[in-house]
Amino acid sequence: MNLRFSRAMSSFLLAALGVLPSLALGGREAPAGTVLRLGALKGPTGIGMVRVFEAPPKLAAGDSLELQTVPSADAMAAKLVAGELDAAVLPVNLAAKLYASGLPYRLAAVVGMGMVSVVTTDPEVRSFEDLRGREIHVAGQGATPEYLIRTIAEARGLDPDSDLALAFRLPYPEIAASLVAGRISLAVLPEPFATQALAGNPRARIPFSLDQLWREATGRPGYPMSVLVIRDSVIRDRPATVRALLGAYADSIAWVKANPAEAGALVEKHDLGLKAAVAAAAIPRSAYLFLPAPEARADVEALLSVFLNIEPKSIGGRLPDSGFYAEIPRR
Repeated sequence: MNLRFSRAMSSFLLAALGVLPSLALGGREAPAGTVLRLGALKGPTGIGMVRVFEAPPKLAAGDSLELQTVPSADAMAAKLVAGELDAAVLPVNLAAKLYASGLPYRLAAVVGMGMVSVVTTDPEVRSFEDLRGREIHVAGQGATPEYLIRTIAEARGLDPDSDLALAFRLPYPEIAASLVAGRISLAVLPEPFATQALAGNPRARIPFSLDQLWREATGRPGYPMSVLVIRDSVIRDRPATVRALLGAYADSIAWVKANPAEAGALVEKHDLGLKAAVAAAAIPRSAYLFLPAPEARADVEALLSVFLNIEPKSIGGRLPDSGFYAEIPRR
């Protein structure tokens, strides 16, 4: 999963948003039989949607679904800025940043909670405090893995800048490969890369639960990582279509969790960026769920508050207002 929202993309957004308000904010009137364009990130973020790829839902009023796989969060942001998608799955902080920038996409549901782990081959690492003074490889500087570690460190009396040696030199696949090869001994990894490292090196293990430490640090049961956003004009003008899409997505997540081997095969079939065996092994360790936006708001705000405190620009300088959280009409 690419969680980074790069400085280059940030610059692109700031430049592009100055010339796109008529495109992004105007919204297109959706005629009968419209095509809803949905973007899925390649990698673990897209796994929960794979049943939708295999069996696209029947939408209302002759509407249809066009599914696209997108290689990175930066590329997804570019498509949303350009108005090329009506809905997308992306990291929660990126969704907040785009909303703050004035793009007309609202959070419809959280589709993936925390799936980040500390993985180590060092037998002396047994608790979070044992990370003191050790080099910790973290992929995604300025994203959830880094901010998760920083928040937990501060809650446990450690200074993340002086007590921890956070290294951001390697991307996720190289961190996992380096753990397998024994070139590094300690890393913070999301799924499926944590599972890859555990499977590839018998000395690799997860010494403690970051999810549990997050609960202790924040009082929240979990931290959202992936969200579904939908263009506000589609929510307003095509509520029956949106309900059908949300129902199909929720059903897909439930099916994926119940059938990891079959889901893994579909992930590879639909070119979602992972081999079948890797996806199947990662699914049981991944926190896929479907939580409608109003129910998810408290957890979303808890995580976004961490981003806001550490780097306000990462979410657009402020917490999203209530308009960010879509309430889908029931009828």
